[in-house]
Amino acid sequence: MYSTLTSNEIQYNDIIKHIITNSLFTERQIYILYNKSSGRSPPNRISKGAYYRQLKQSEQKVSGVLYSLIILRYLNMIDKGTFQTIEVILDNTSHLIESIKRDIVSQNDSRNVISLVDEIIQKLIHQK
Repeated sequence: MYSTLTSNEIQYNDIIKHIITNSLFTERQIYILYNKSSGRSPPNRISKGAYYRQLKQSEQKVSGVLYSLIILRYLNMIDKGTFQTIEVILDNTSHLIESIKRDIVSQNDSRNVISLVDEIIQKLIHQK
């Protein structure tokens, strides 16, 4: 994990770690994508060659995720309601991140959120 991130950057808590673990991205790739989206130059502790190679790989994964969503929608494996549910999760995650930054989310709250997100995702996967 990249613990040199400041409090204004990615908040690596139990919820975010769980989401990253279950995503197609590694923590390093998330950090590199975040670094790029923040307009920052490559960090000193990663060679520029390695940074740009990993950035390209990460961007290819983002592209693959987007194309995958399109084909899954085309195949009716996910419907408009799924996208709406994902949007609700994203909105709630934004509110949760603000709570995390203010340090008002307990470990029990984190476990409940992780369970709820896992449950929603499983329901979305098995809805057809």
